[in-house]
Amino acid sequence: MALFFDYPDAPEAEFGYWGPVTSTIDWCEENYLFSPYIAEMINSLTNIAFVLLAMHNLYTVVQNNHGWLYIFTCIGFAFVGVGSFLFHMSLLYEYQLMDELPMVYVTALPFGYLMGYDKSPSIRTVWKVGTFVTTLLFTYIYIFVWRNPVFHQIFYAILNFGIIFKSLGAIHRLVTDEKVRRLEYKLMILAFGLFGLGFFIWNIDNIYCSSITSFRRSVLGLPLGLLTEGHGWWHIFTGLGIYYFILYNQVLSTWISGKQDDYQLVWYGPFAEVKLRAIPRKKVE
Repeated sequence: MALFFDYPDAPEAEFGYWGPVTSTIDWCEENYLFSPYIAEMINSLTNIAFVLLAMHNLYTVVQNNHGWLYIFTCIGFAFVGVGSFLFHMSLLYEYQLMDELPMVYVTALPFGYLMGYDKSPSIRTVWKVGTFVTTLLFTYIYIFVWRNPVFHQIFYAILNFGIIFKSLGAIHRLVTDEKVRRLEYKLMILAFGLFGLGFFIWNIDNIYCSSITSFRRSVLGLPLGLLTEGHGWWHIFTGLGIYYFILYNQVLSTWISGKQDDYQLVWYGPFAEVKLRAIPRKKVE
């Protein structure tokens, strides 16, 4: 007997409105349990966190003149949420790509910028063009040659480790303010700590899927059982991790461009913006 409300019976049909599953991955959440139009309800709805966090970051980027790099990064961040929503709603391969590919593209943008920031203009161009061409090649291979999610995960990890390695070196070289340096380390630890927590919960969900599903059905029921959808927590923690990682890179970019005195990190509870300082007006005599 469930604590509150019993779960609905599993649908008799193997698939709902979107037809048979064509994605290379099908997650632990039971398909079409609450609606014939949404295959994985919780895995779909938790992507709203991506969109809301991205829109907040995009607003602050535009307001504080952080440039096109971060505008595109924030738009890509939101696109990850939209693509992931469509993927979990339909479990179709084409929408799986709308989830996975924007993850790569939004990471490739700061990768290409950071890897060449301390080089000559020609080498900076080589890094940017090289990152663009390599990402296109990855896209072609992943779509047409090797549809293995592990390939996607490895390429995505390489981009992230490249950003971490290069940005840590930039902090050591450029950030002379010890307080800001400590802040940057804390932001990175926070971002990747959230990634790690989400990844841990997601893998528990994968490994013990049948046991968790049985427990939520027979013991927890609704609505408590919804809290045990591990991949949904991965979306929430990953969204927060990306949010803080963008803040981390924005602070670093002000030092790379030599504009660190023009900005300050302002917190609003758990959220923040790298805010352009108000320039005092000269007094008219």
